[in-house]
Order: sequence, then structure tokens, then C-alpha cells
Amino acid sequence: MPCAPFIILGTLLLVLQTSFLPIFPGWFAKLDPLFVLVVFVSVRVDPFRGALIIIYLGLLTDIFSGIYSGLHPVVYLTLLFMIKLLSRPLVLNEPPHQIPLVLTSYFFVLSLINLTTTFLSPDVASLWNWKEIIVRLLLLALITMPLFSFYDFTMNRLSPRKALEILIKPRNKNRFRSDY
Repeated sequence: MPCAPFIILGTLLLVLQTSFLPIFPGWFAKLDPLFVLVVFVSVRVDPFRGALIIIYLGLLTDIFSGIYSGLHPVVYLTLLFMIKLLSRPLVLNEPPHQIPLVLTSYFFVLSLINLTTTFLSPDVASLWNWKEIIVRLLLLALITMPLFSFYDFTMNRLSPRKALEILIKPRNKNRFRSDY
């Protein structure tokens, strides 16, 4: 599985999430398709390539969010390794487990980020808002299944074998034969 499609897709999702979605009113501005991509990569991609993708997406998220540098990559890598450890005894890549996995992962990441920022700067007021968190969790529950399907389609379509099939198409044996 190549890393480049998910790096490009993650970059586009981050630009969409930080530049275009805040223009829209209300709940639509709170969508977080990038986090669903992070969980998808954690579940479906091998650990080495997944770590590369997640470090890149975490660094971009840090740049766009403007909080402590390195916080998102560390938290996302922690999430990756926790999902990889849990996926051994549990089957986490099945469709019924996708929504609870994304919701618990989001709550875990949000808790770690809030705990770290509170610990590093205790004078600043906490950003923890239950109403906003519940709205974001509900939105994640709504978009998880379609996004997982889209990411699966992307992963299958851009696999190295499919890329070779696109580049090297089987041809007819006799191209110059006419049927009349």
C-alpha cells in the first residue's frame, strides 16, 4: 500500500477542514474527516507506513492548530500503537466496530490533548466543553461509515497491483485485424 495517496488525501482533508468548513454555519463546520482518516490508517495500514502517514498528518495538524509542536504526532502515534495492540485480540476492522472505535479514539485523543495542554500551561482556561464534544462525537458517528467506505475504495483502487493493471492493459492479440 503506497503512502502517497493517503498523504495527499490527508493534506486535502486538512485544508478542507480548516479553510472551507468553518465558512459553513453550525454543525457542518465541526466535521472532522481527517480524524477518521487517522483511525482508518491505524486500522488498515501496516505499522511502519501507518506511522509515517500519521506523523506527517500530526505535524500538519500542529501547524494548522497552533498549539504545542509535536503534540498531535505523539498523540496520534500513541493511538496507532494502541489500536495495533488491541487489534491482535479483537477484530477492529469489521464494519460494526468502526463507529465505536472512532468515537472512543476521538475521546481518547481529545482527553490526552486537553490533559497535556492543561499540564503545560495551567494558567490557561480549559477548552473542555461537553456540548461541543457530544456534537462532534455525533457528527463523527454519522460520517464514519461513508468515509471508511471511501477510504477502502481509495486504498483498493490505488494499490500497486491495480496501478500496474491501469498502466499495463492487456491488448488484443491482433490490433490490425479488421472484421469486414
